This record gives sequence, structure tokens and C-alpha cells, in this order.
Amino acid sequence: MNSKNAQEVSAFVARVPAECGMDPLLAHLEIFGAPEFDEAGAILRLRLRDHHLNGNASAHGGLLMTLMDAVLACCTLGHGSGRGCVTVELKTNFMRPGGTAGDLLVARGFLRSSGRSLAFCDGEVRNEAGELLATASGTFKYVNLRATPTLPQPT
Repeated sequence: MNSKNAQEVSAFVARVPAECGMDPLLAHLEIFGAPEFDEAGAILRLRLRDHHLNGNASAHGGLLMTLMDAVLACCTLGHGSGRGCVTVELKTNFMRPGGTAGDLLVARGFLRSSGRSLAFCDGEVRNEAGELLATASGTFKYVNLRATPTLPQPT
């Protein structure tokens, strides 16, 4: 990560309070705080609760896809010349059931390539034991932000 990318990532992380989501949907799902960043990419963690589960008492596939979409999009920070991004395509493969209430899920995203208008990312979700639950690949389009988004506030 170069210094310009690091500045953009640091500014983003500073804007997201630990007790809030990065956007209203993530706040509603109780996916709180900013992601962690390292040289490889971005990381989001989620402790599963009852409302995250499907009818088989396992993490809902839509939740896993939302977690992956968010962490992959975070990988584009600092690469779009100050622009945000929107998802163009997201492909997810589910390997095994996603865990039950109380389990910790760890989503990790990696930026594979970034051009002037598109970014290509890969990611995965693992459980606390390190077992692979799902993988994803996504394409993101850089867009000019209409305004600095208002982040949800703690209630």
C-alpha cells in the first residue's frame, strides 16, 4: 500500500465508529466498525447472532454474500483516485454451512487488479477454526461520490 492509498484508507477508517456499520444495511445486519487493512487486503469480522441464520440454523447465504461484497469493495479504497465504487458483478461459491449463533466469521478480501474504471477482487469467508465457508470474486466500477455519505450513528 503506497502512502496515498494509506491516507485514503486511514481517513475512511477514522470516519467509521466501532459501534456503527459502514452503511445503513451493514448497520442493520450488525456488521459494525471499519474493516482492518493489511498489505494483503481488508478483513471484516462478524459474530453470528440468531437473526443472521437461515431456516437450517446456519449463517444465511445472503449474509455471507453481503459480507463478501462489503470486504471486497473495501479493497478498492485508495485505488480509485478518491472515487467510491459500486458492484458490477459478484460470484460466490458456498463450500460448507456457515456456522451457528455465537460463531465468528472472518471475511478477507484481496484486490487483484485495478484500472482507471474497474477493480477486480477475490475473497473468502472462514470460521474460527479456519475452515473455508465461501469464496467470491467481484468486479467493481469506480464512481464519483455524490457527497460524503452520512454514516449511521449509534442508537
